[in-house]
Amino acid sequence: MSHNFTTDDALEAKGDIEAVAPQRGYSSKIMDRSLFTRREYMFLAVGVLTQAFVYSFEVNLMYNCMPYITAVFESSSLASVLPTILQILSAALVPFYTKVSDVIGRAESLTFAMVFYLVAYCIQGTANSFLQYALGQISYGIGSTGMLTLTQILIADTTPLINRGIMFALWDLPSAVNIFTSQALTDPLTIGPGANWRNVYIIIGVLAGFGAVAVLTPLWYLQKKSERRFAKSSETVVRRSIGWLLHEYDAVGALLITLGMSLTLLPMILAKTYEGNWENPKILAMFICGVIALALLAYWEIKFTNRPIMPMRIWANRTCFGGLVVGFFMTVMAAMNWQYYSLYLVVSRDLTFGGAYLLERGYQIAYLVFQLLTALAMKRYNTIRPFVWTGIIIHTLGIGLMIPARLPTSSDAFVVISQTIVGAAGGMANIASSVAVTGAVARADIAVVIGVTQILGSFGSAFGGALAGGIWTQYLPKRLAIHITGPYDERLAMNDPLKYIPGLDPLTKSQLVDAYADSQMLMSIISMSLAVLACLSTIAMQHVDLHQDQNMTDKDKEESVEVVNEKN
Repeated sequence: MSHNFTTDDALEAKGDIEAVAPQRGYSSKIMDRSLFTRREYMFLAVGVLTQAFVYSFEVNLMYNCMPYITAVFESSSLASVLPTILQILSAALVPFYTKVSDVIGRAESLTFAMVFYLVAYCIQGTANSFLQYALGQISYGIGSTGMLTLTQILIADTTPLINRGIMFALWDLPSAVNIFTSQALTDPLTIGPGANWRNVYIIIGVLAGFGAVAVLTPLWYLQKKSERRFAKSSETVVRRSIGWLLHEYDAVGALLITLGMSLTLLPMILAKTYEGNWENPKILAMFICGVIALALLAYWEIKFTNRPIMPMRIWANRTCFGGLVVGFFMTVMAAMNWQYYSLYLVVSRDLTFGGAYLLERGYQIAYLVFQLLTALAMKRYNTIRPFVWTGIIIHTLGIGLMIPARLPTSSDAFVVISQTIVGAAGGMANIASSVAVTGAVARADIAVVIGVTQILGSFGSAFGGALAGGIWTQYLPKRLAIHITGPYDERLAMNDPLKYIPGLDPLTKSQLVDAYADSQMLMSIISMSLAVLACLSTIAMQHVDLHQDQNMTDKDKEESVEVVNEKN
């Protein structure tokens, strides 16, 4: 297949790097492939992928052990509060990181994020209460949001569109290995003889420090080298004020997002802890205020700010709209479907957490492998839309298959098969939609669209986690009351099942498992309904040429897309 070389390729081949910055007006604070050589790019890519490998191990080990840790604090019902808080925080911080990294620098911003990331592990590892553990998760959210956002921007900034899907997939791929390596440590660190869950944070803290050095070393080197080259040009670096940064960041919009998400999603999880549940005035007031905050956000973004967090031009782009909606619903379904699934497998099949994670990991392995296979196929055939459509349709059917697969009486093989089908289809749809949204805009909007993707992903995860938490705290108690015929302790059944259930008689335990299964079935039914909506949103997506030059203007891009569509 022939390759259409872009202007960037030609300039790099000639070695005329210094001429690029003045010609295009690039700030020395923004990483760009044209400002460094192929060897330097590989230096950065190896650092990014090394950090990705370390990060995937950390995350898998931490979330494998989290159900046990929350049970230690007798707070299993509040387990979904932690990821919900993280995603709410992430939605507010994403635009901050994207804007600050443009003005201050990618290296400085990523270093700031890494500091919070490392401090978070120290706080969590020394926690003596659920509150302290949650505070550590907040610090973790500040750091991980910056790390994830800026890494995605670095990949998009420095990788041509034709290879971008491959690089995105390679960044995720280490999890296919680490779900097994981390699983091997889960039981010894939690329930094994002499186990101490605090050792989890010693291990991942050391690894996080190594990963930070791996990515920050090439990043600082290349940014400083770019600054020296830029200083030789005739352009002057403009100094920006704090007021200008707050305006560019849209601090009001970020505040409204935080309030809206917090006040609408947290009541779904916390209502059960208040007297009267949803009839409690505090819960109702919290939820209503959240709805008002979201309405004010929409009004503010449309009427007042000229630097909206989610610009209308992104939503007006049909390809961006379809890809963003697919990504949003995919995160909602993942957050809801797997929030309590490991605990359910442990309770219903008498497994250890390590065994439960192995049983459900067919989803993640297939997801990661099919991301890479799809990226290679997109490069080979220079097309995106068929992979989005195929992926989301199969994903919808796969979730339907998961409804009977999650019954307590279903075979382990059925569980693995259904998980694998959903994972493969999800990986295909996700990588195709990610490349589509970054390829449907000009280079100047890549950081913006990645920011919007991250915000929607955060909101989707928070929404899915809140739905799961709502089902667990609102629906599950009703099912327990219906299924269990004898005496039982609702608080222990929901908050400390690992210690409570083994002491139950066989009949009561079977009835409790049936109640758990009802909750899992409701989550799958809701997910399937959302998958249908995601499928419909992709119909209007347009063709994206993976060989295009993203330095063209928006007008040129629109004309190019029209010509391609006419040819097709």
